[in-house]
Amino acid sequence: MTGLTGRLAVCIVTTAGLLAATHLSRAQVPPSIRAVPPAPAVQPLQPATPITPSTRLPSVITQPTQPIPGSALPARGPADGQTDPGFAGPDQPRPTGPTGPRPGLAIFDPAPTFVPPSQLGIVDRYVKEQAITSPEMAREELSTITVTPDGRVESTSPKSEDVEILIRGLQNIEFAPQRPRSLQESDQQNLGVDEAGGNVQAESVIGQDTRTQVTATTAYPYRVIGRIGIGCTGTLVGPRHVLTAGHCVYNINTDKWYSALDFTPGQSGSAANQKPYGTIAWSRAISVKGWTQSHLRDYDYAMIVLNQDIGNSNGWLGYGWQNPMPSYNVNINGYPADKPLGTMWHAYCQFQIIQTFRLYYACDTFGGMSGSAVYLYKTADQSRIIYGIHAYGVDSTGLNGATRITQSVFNKIKEWKQTY
Repeated sequence: MTGLTGRLAVCIVTTAGLLAATHLSRAQVPPSIRAVPPAPAVQPLQPATPITPSTRLPSVITQPTQPIPGSALPARGPADGQTDPGFAGPDQPRPTGPTGPRPGLAIFDPAPTFVPPSQLGIVDRYVKEQAITSPEMAREELSTITVTPDGRVESTSPKSEDVEILIRGLQNIEFAPQRPRSLQESDQQNLGVDEAGGNVQAESVIGQDTRTQVTATTAYPYRVIGRIGIGCTGTLVGPRHVLTAGHCVYNINTDKWYSALDFTPGQSGSAANQKPYGTIAWSRAISVKGWTQSHLRDYDYAMIVLNQDIGNSNGWLGYGWQNPMPSYNVNINGYPADKPLGTMWHAYCQFQIIQTFRLYYACDTFGGMSGSAVYLYKTADQSRIIYGIHAYGVDSTGLNGATRITQSVFNKIKEWKQTY
């Protein structure tokens, strides 16, 4: 090899591949380097292969994608109304976890009981004022506002569709209390019946009180109705969604949210063994600025979101809107404060006056039944549909009343169920 120089090639390699080679004489290579065996050749990186539907990694979701919660509301229903059906549940009580401590934040009202509507500074807007409500004002009043137990408050503007629906409703507002429309003979079978059956027990009372006590609170639909910690009544309308009155979650006198909003479904008394499904902590309270900011009676509705899906085992009630509204016979179940603590009571009567935003009836009620579902029960298909949320005692009409589930309210409830 005398004609050869005996050169050693040292390659300098980068991630892009071979850049250069420098030839060194064996005599110039230090012994320490000579003793090291040559490193394996470094292969240049190959260009990344584009991912196509046929080459997706296993970690990519292959399930059909779901719409983003709250991204869109359902298509507008027929002109005469729309319903979201209920669910009776599999009759298997689900254990619940302990209730966590409530934070002592300034935005919360720590009162143990709610302030009754008769003592609240509720604003009743005159008909002429309602009729000239601007789209900007309607948008503000329909804005969703929520709070979590840690004090996080969020606000969301309504969809343009809901603003348009509300404006149309205001333009067609009833200028005076209206008696329910007359019914055709074919409508009589759909008027609704008394839900009581054999699930209630009458109590002897003095006077005209016709309420009866519900004792079988683990039967459907009573197990979807519960007592809210603040003293109101609420009804499951989804897996973890409790429908109630606005004044049961937000005190407009102090402009603070109530903190005692835990929910005890199917409660039948004050003892621990009379709470068959335990008490479930709340994770979010929801209302609209028409109540929390403007303090308007027509917006007296709300929802409490629980931290467990108790509705998947207990079931829930359906809800809907209908226009014109027939003179239905309706049921109301709740926790009146004039009865033993934690006991559920049932009332049954017929709509007497129907207004654009309110429903009136002669059902016997008392404080604590605020937030109760006012629902129709038809034996023909065993359907139960909430058409109002009990909220007021006797007023100038001489009757008790509910916040009516209009198309706007229906869309709000549906949106809240999809979003939270």
